[in-house]
Amino acid sequence: MNLVLGTTQKLLMSQNMLQSTSILQMSTPELMEYVNRLTEENPVLEVKKDFEDEQVFNALKRKIDYLDSSDEQNRIYYSEERDDEEENDDWKFKQEEGKTLYDFILEQVNVLKYDESLISICDFIAGSLDENGYLKYDSEDIAGFLGISQIKAQEAVDIIKSLEPAGVGASGVKECLKIQAERLGIFNGILKNIIEDCLEMVGKNQIGAIAKKLKQPQDDIIEAINTIKSLNPRPSSGFMSGDRVEYITPDAVISGENGKYSVIMNEYFTADVKLSRFYKDIIKNGDNAEAKEYIYSKIRQAQWVVKCISKRSETLYKIICAIVERQTEFFDLGRGHIKPLSLGSVADVVGIHESTASRAVKGKYIQCRHGVYPLSYFLRQAAAESYQGDSLTQEKIQKMIKKLIDNENKNSPLSDRKIADELLKEGVDISRRTVAKYRSAMGINGISGRKI
Repeated sequence: MNLVLGTTQKLLMSQNMLQSTSILQMSTPELMEYVNRLTEENPVLEVKKDFEDEQVFNALKRKIDYLDSSDEQNRIYYSEERDDEEENDDWKFKQEEGKTLYDFILEQVNVLKYDESLISICDFIAGSLDENGYLKYDSEDIAGFLGISQIKAQEAVDIIKSLEPAGVGASGVKECLKIQAERLGIFNGILKNIIEDCLEMVGKNQIGAIAKKLKQPQDDIIEAINTIKSLNPRPSSGFMSGDRVEYITPDAVISGENGKYSVIMNEYFTADVKLSRFYKDIIKNGDNAEAKEYIYSKIRQAQWVVKCISKRSETLYKIICAIVERQTEFFDLGRGHIKPLSLGSVADVVGIHESTASRAVKGKYIQCRHGVYPLSYFLRQAAAESYQGDSLTQEKIQKMIKKLIDNENKNSPLSDRKIADELLKEGVDISRRTVAKYRSAMGINGISGRKI
């Protein structure tokens, strides 16, 4: 057996270093929970509520309220939601707050007074509906799950499909629309043929192709499609999902305009070390060395936690300031104006290692007048270079593609190759395949799906 003596270098992380790294990675809610839990274990650590100065608190509250009211994302979302409700008011179920589709179905089943065994099967089916209100299991599957006859399982499935909202329990969108059309007495003629054979073509807006396939006038096809679009493809619409809503707590608020912005850290509390008179007396007058050592250890722990929280706040503030300074165009104009910005370059500006910056950015959010965004949203690699030497992000290129498509001749839409050629004229050299990839990511159909 040969023994070899040598030297090696190892990076060993102490318990304090691990704690510091863990605190840096925590989101604001996680940090609040961590400190509150620690105060229960450590009697010398005290949490102080921030904004003891009422004027300072009210000033920040007004800024947040202003940002909420001018949040571009919310404004667009809610306006679209209101439009949808006005257009489809006949199928929007406006349930009282807190009611789920599961609750609504069981209420109807109980009113019909079926026997207990059948109610139990319906209960199982109601709990098995997906987020759209569809049932992905057939009667054979349900019979196998519950150890019952397929006839009994099918009876329960038919009961669910007979309930409101129309289409609940369907196997998919095709059966869902069919059920609704049958109840309205319109499941016939062109509309029936479109639902059964041409739904995918409807999604791609291939009206001409549908008319050719069904050998019907385009006007009649358009009328039938408009009727289909008035139906509800998601029976679960208007009901609570039953899942707990998670609210994002922004770590900072960005206020200002026209290239001049300030960063306000959204710190709900600060931790402080405060020793009560009881523990002071033990240290000063007590004779128990073990008790004194215990108190001193808790003081050291509390002081280290306070230092870590302060360092986390300082690091995060510097990172956010660096991001805001380099993404001014976004804060001026909003989505579509993100510039390429690497995590490494931000770390260099702040003067920290890239791995530290990565931990600090993780799970952190900022709020501005355009909405609430994760910090990672502002860190983008360049997707292409323009002939002018400007680096372009994928988002910027997607915006250029969308602009070309919005302005195209709908009777003769631009192909992906033609879009690539148009981008080349603007100094952006990307392939046809990349155009197709970016277009699909935006949910925009190909040339056949956009042609009228």
